[in-house]
Amino acid sequence: MVSFSLNEANELAHALLAQIGRDTGIRLLSIKGLVADRYGLRKPRVAADADVIVEPSRFDEFCRLLTGHGWHLRVEREVPSLLGPHSVTFIRDDWPNDIDAHVRFPGFFATDAEVFERLWQTRGRMEVAHVDVSVPSRGASAVIAALHAVRYSKSARHAGELEQVAHLLIDDFSPEEREEFIDVARVGRAQWVLRELFDLIGRPYELDADARQQHLWNTNRATIEDGAAVSWLHSLRAAPLHQKPAVLVRALWISRADIPRNDPTRLPTAREAWAHRLLRWRRGGVALMHYVKIKR
Repeated sequence: MVSFSLNEANELAHALLAQIGRDTGIRLLSIKGLVADRYGLRKPRVAADADVIVEPSRFDEFCRLLTGHGWHLRVEREVPSLLGPHSVTFIRDDWPNDIDAHVRFPGFFATDAEVFERLWQTRGRMEVAHVDVSVPSRGASAVIAALHAVRYSKSARHAGELEQVAHLLIDDFSPEEREEFIDVARVGRAQWVLRELFDLIGRPYELDADARQQHLWNTNRATIEDGAAVSWLHSLRAAPLHQKPAVLVRALWISRADIPRNDPTRLPTAREAWAHRLLRWRRGGVALMHYVKIKR
């Protein structure tokens, strides 16, 4: 059994991911936690996972390679998402952390390829666990940090992180870093999402999200702490009439095989399955009541 701290595990995971990229020619960038900490984009804290964004055309190949290094998917059923799926979580039984492999990042409304190429153009290097790791520039990483913070801005911690990015943009970034922040948001079609920051730095922004994208973003932002209940409701409304019963059944019922767990070889007991279902139904009911209040 491997024994190391969560922080050590994250650093080793970033080093491993960088090595996979070098060995195979797959382009990838370490993002979020460790990178944001080193750029001073948030107060340092130990993340629960190592995040990486991978060139979209080779994302599936990268995921297969990662399983060859002993990592596997956590058992969980596929659920709808207002903003669409954006990452896959891998775990390893003898490691204390996760790896979050991203093909896109919520808040960017340009194509996955356009976003990745612009991030890749900004790339630099950080030494992590004595390995050179490719990372987006400070300006580009600030866009990612801001998008994540805006998405969860009802959380006091994330609201604080958004204030930290705003402070750096105004008082600490060089003109070149500030321009790169603006251009990455422009190319990635994230100006509307980050409009408050554009206002703070006195820069005009384009309305680069259409009405549907704005509605989904705002709904997701308002209900993100409530889990998937609102996403299931949107899927039910959007489904053709003849498919609505099947969508409703999938929303309400979860089989024992689909109960979320780390060990895919262990089937939950009937008692554990019912406990999970009851908890989900209770949370779902609270989430839907919250959603109704928001819509009034």
